[in-house]
Amino acid sequence: MVFLCAFVVDPTTKSTKISQKAQREHHNIYPQGTPVMKPIYLCLTLSLLFAVTAYTTENTNHTLISGSFGVAWIDGDGIIRLYDGESVTTPVPGVKVHAILATDLLEEGSDQLIYLDDARKSLHIHSFETGTTIGPFGHDVRTMAAGRASANETFPSLLVSTFSGSAFRWTKEIMGGAWHPVPGAFSHISRGRFDLRSDLDGFAVVSDGNVFIYSPRWQTYSRAVEGKNIVAVLTGNFTTAPGDEIAMLDRDGNIFLYSGRTLEDLGREAVHLAEATCLAVKRNPEGLDTLFVLDRLGNSGHYNRETKTWTMYGAIGLGSSRVPHVSNIIAKDNESVFALLSGNLYEISEENFRQLSWLPSPAATTHSLQISGKTLARYRFGNVPFKPYIDELRTPSGKNILRDAPWDYLHHHALMYALRVGDYSFWGEAADNGKQITIQFRSGSNFVESELDWNTPDSNTVLNEVRRITVDQGDNVTLLDWQSALTPTIDTVLGGDHYYGLGMRFLEEMDNDGRFFSDAGAHDREIVRGDERLTRCRWMAYTAKVDGQPVTVALFDHPSNPIPMTAFTMGDAGGPFAYLSATMNLHREPVELKAGETFAIKYRVAVWDGEISPETVEGKYREFVR
Repeated sequence: MVFLCAFVVDPTTKSTKISQKAQREHHNIYPQGTPVMKPIYLCLTLSLLFAVTAYTTENTNHTLISGSFGVAWIDGDGIIRLYDGESVTTPVPGVKVHAILATDLLEEGSDQLIYLDDARKSLHIHSFETGTTIGPFGHDVRTMAAGRASANETFPSLLVSTFSGSAFRWTKEIMGGAWHPVPGAFSHISRGRFDLRSDLDGFAVVSDGNVFIYSPRWQTYSRAVEGKNIVAVLTGNFTTAPGDEIAMLDRDGNIFLYSGRTLEDLGREAVHLAEATCLAVKRNPEGLDTLFVLDRLGNSGHYNRETKTWTMYGAIGLGSSRVPHVSNIIAKDNESVFALLSGNLYEISEENFRQLSWLPSPAATTHSLQISGKTLARYRFGNVPFKPYIDELRTPSGKNILRDAPWDYLHHHALMYALRVGDYSFWGEAADNGKQITIQFRSGSNFVESELDWNTPDSNTVLNEVRRITVDQGDNVTLLDWQSALTPTIDTVLGGDHYYGLGMRFLEEMDNDGRFFSDAGAHDREIVRGDERLTRCRWMAYTAKVDGQPVTVALFDHPSNPIPMTAFTMGDAGGPFAYLSATMNLHREPVELKAGETFAIKYRVAVWDGEISPETVEGKYREFVR
C-alpha cells in the first residue's frame, strides 16, 4: 500500500531528529504543545492515486479513491459518488465534502468511507457493513492518510494534518477523545516499505522540492533526493530489489524513479507525454508493480521497469485541443485502472476507454424556462462535456418526466438533439464523438436562443446550429417547442442510427407499464430490434406513471420539416427502458448538404397530468400546425 500526504519540514536539516522546540496552540480536541516543524510553502495540486493489497487507496487531493466497496469520487458539487461495478450511487446524500479516503479503521473486515465535511473540516466514517455514519470528530483537518505507525496496531490508524500546522494519529479507540500527536505537520505522504527490519510503515515525503524518508520507528527523517523541485511522490515495488522505490513528479511534469541511491529520469518526452499530472501504481503480489501516468491532455500509459519503455494508451475520452480538467488516475484490486477527467469516470486499458459515469459539474450553467414565475423546463448549456440539453420538463402540477445520464446509458441526456455529421456521431460521448459547443447565448423568461458549433474531436467545426427553445402552458398542458437550423461549414452528409434525432429518456419509474399510441393507430409498426419500433406518424404519445399518478407526453412533427417524422419508441413490451425520439429515417436515407445550405427542424413536446385521450392529443397537435 502507499499513502500520499505532504508535510512541512525544516529544509535546512540534512538528516535529523524532529525538532520539538517549535510549539503552537491548537483547537478543541487537539492537545496543547504538539511538536511541529518549520512551515514551508508547498502547494501540491497534482492528483495521484493507486491500489494496494493490504490496505486501500487514497490520493494527494483525496477526490478519487478505491476500496472494497468500489470506486468513489467527489463530484463537482462536492457530493460523494460511488461506482460499484454496476451502478452509480450517492452513499452520503446531501453532504458536501472536500476529501475522502478508504480503509478499514473500524476492523470490520471491509473498508469504510472516511470523509472530511466541507463546513467544519471534521472527520466522519461511513460503514457499508452497518449503513451508518459516525462523527464528526475534530475539525480544521486539512488532509489524511492511513497506515500502521505504531507497534501496538494491527489495523491502520488515521494520520491527519490540520490547517493550523499540526499532525495527529486517530484510532477507533480514541473516538471523541484527545488525538495522539505526531511529529511534524504532514500534508502529503506516500507510504512504503523502506526499513525491512521494522514491521511499521515508512513514508516518503516532499518538502520544498526535496524528498525525505520518515521512519516512525525512530521518528527521524533522512534526505533522499534534493535539488529536483519534486512536488509529488508515490511508492511501489518497481524493481527486484528489496523494499519499495519512489516515483516522483517535478514541477515541470517530469517523472523520476528513486531506487536506493540512484535517481532515474523516465523520459516522458520520448513518448510525447505532455506534463504529467497524475501517477498511479498497480500492485502485483506475484511480481513487480506497474507505474501508470496521466498527463494534462488526458494521455495515459504505463512504464515497464524491466524494458525501460512506456506503453501509451492515447487520450481518454476527450480528443480536443482544449486542455481538459485532468483530475485523477487510480488502479483497483489489481484488475482495473480508472481515470477521472472533466467530470467523467473512465475505465482504461491499452485497447479501450470505457466511460462509466458523468455527473453535471457545479459550473454547468442552467436557465429555467418559466411562465408567470413557474418553472416548466430547464436548459443546461454551460460546461457540459458534449452537448447542451433540456434536463427537466414538468407537467402543469410540477412533476418532472425526464431522466438525465442514467448509469447504464450516460450519454442519454434527458431531452437532447443529435445526429451524425459526416464521419462523426454527436449522439454518443466517447473519444471519437463530436461535441456541441455553445458560442452565443440569449434568454428570456420562457425561451433560450443559442448558437452552437458542432466540432469534431480535434475541434474542427463541421456545422453551425441556431437553436431556439420556448415553453408555454395551456389548459392542463405544458408545451415546449424546439427549433434548430443546421448549416454545415463543409459539404457533408447528415445521418445516424435509427434513433438519432430529438430524443427523450424518461424517469426510471416510467419504464414499466407504459403505453405508446399515435395518430397512426395501433402501435404495431416496424420492429427494428427487440421492442424498438419505427412509426411514420404526425405525433407519438406515451402514458406512464410518476409518483403513482398517470402522466402523458407527446411528440409533435411539423409540416415545415424537410423530412416527415418517423417516431422511434422502445419500452412498451418489456424492454430495458422507455425512450421516444423524433427521427427522419436518416439511417436509411442520409441527407447530403452543401456548405452554407441550411437544414431546419421544428418539433413540439406536450406534457399533461393524467391519462390523455388520442382525441385530446390530436387537438393540441392541430393547434401546433395551425
